[in-house]
Amino acid sequence: MTHKKRKKAGVVAYKYTASVPEPLVLIVSTRKVKDSWVFPVGGIDPGETPKIAAARECEEESGYSVKIGKKLKPFDPRNELDLFTFFLATISGEKETWETDRTREWVPLSQVKNKLPSFFHSVADAAANCLAEQ
Repeated sequence: MTHKKRKKAGVVAYKYTASVPEPLVLIVSTRKVKDSWVFPVGGIDPGETPKIAAARECEEESGYSVKIGKKLKPFDPRNELDLFTFFLATISGEKETWETDRTREWVPLSQVKNKLPSFFHSVADAAANCLAEQ
């Protein structure tokens, strides 16, 4: 029996501050694993593009509205059930509320892989490479 792959989209949202000499990257707590962090990501709804889904997921999970930027190199999760598309994104606004069971955190780009499961390390590397080229 074959399963249809679930399409998912997410963002590596970043910002610069005067106090940190590198970009800060947004991560959110997961629902499935206590004390675990991920990039904002979720399913693509029928009729949505990956860009629209990625922006919606970020807003739902973190409360931040984003401007979608460059698509990151393809992400191979080594998972036969999911297809992921990730984009760089910058913050364009902030809502007062978001999913109440999540926490959000800004982490220096050089340290983000220390907070994420290895599953997302290639996404962090792709983001770092793109940001270094800017």
